[in-house]
Amino acid sequence: MSGKPDLSEFDTLTEVQELRRANATLQAQLRRAKAKTEDLVDATIAAAHDAMVAFGPVPEVPAPKHDGRKRSPEVALWHLSDWQGAKITTSYNSEVMRERVLRYCDKAHRLTEIQRGDHPVRDCVVAFGGDVIEGLFNFPQQVFEIDATIHGQFIASARLVADVVRRALAEYEQVEVFTEWGNHGRIGSKRSAVPRADNLDRMVYTLAREIVDGHDRLIWHDCPEDIQKIAIGNYHAMLVHGDETGRNGYVAPGTFANWVIKQQSGALGWPFTDVYVGHYHQHKEDPLPNGLGSIYYTGSVESDNRYARDSLASTAVPSQRLNFVDPEEGRVTVPLRVWLD
Repeated sequence: MSGKPDLSEFDTLTEVQELRRANATLQAQLRRAKAKTEDLVDATIAAAHDAMVAFGPVPEVPAPKHDGRKRSPEVALWHLSDWQGAKITTSYNSEVMRERVLRYCDKAHRLTEIQRGDHPVRDCVVAFGGDVIEGLFNFPQQVFEIDATIHGQFIASARLVADVVRRALAEYEQVEVFTEWGNHGRIGSKRSAVPRADNLDRMVYTLAREIVDGHDRLIWHDCPEDIQKIAIGNYHAMLVHGDETGRNGYVAPGTFANWVIKQQSGALGWPFTDVYVGHYHQHKEDPLPNGLGSIYYTGSVESDNRYARDSLASTAVPSQRLNFVDPEEGRVTVPLRVWLD
């Protein structure tokens, strides 16, 4: 009988063996990659632990005495924004940042005590407005203008956020935290295919929340979107970073006010009276056309920003904002600028 023998069975067997060999190779590579990843994770956790230890222990937060007076209470609203953690200028670095932020806590307490001379101020809202870290992806030379890597910024800023909240818990009977992320927390360039909510500011807030976790007098809100709603009784405000409109994250005050008016007219979907904005590193108050609300701009903790000086012909003394709110009337009673220089 002539013709070639049928070797298809052997070909199939060879293919199966090759596939098994390839699979075994891939499994080995996967195990090595997994082991390497686990090593990196372990190293990161260990580094984070060591960095946190360097800041010292996290002591217990003492509860303040209850204020039982019957007079109508007000609520303190701390607006903290634009720390630019790890930024270096001729007068600013990470140590100065921490010193100034904690100075704010001291001054906010003293100003609250003045208000308490007339009426109770039992509760506090802490609104973090974004750019608590300087980041690494906003401009090419940024790597030469910081004193800590992303990891160092992450740890130092998270511990400082946690310490601010702990200070508030020691001074007020109830604390509610609202968080907003900024443009300096962006991961990668503007063209990178990274979800906007994957933001380093948001990660800082998450770690800080874990540090402070366990207090039944604390309510802490996440920030899945870049516009947050603050509600204090009948008072409603919008918390933004300030880069939500404009091609390069900067617009003239009138243009920003027009954007706010559009949000207020129904685009946002919920009512609000006031707006809290960082980003511009300026402290000011712009009234809204309805005569009821205002745009409250809050300054920065940093100083001697060359970009602001050279590109915008603007500079500012470091400060943050402290407002007192009447939750029954739904409005700000006392707007304050807290100097930090």
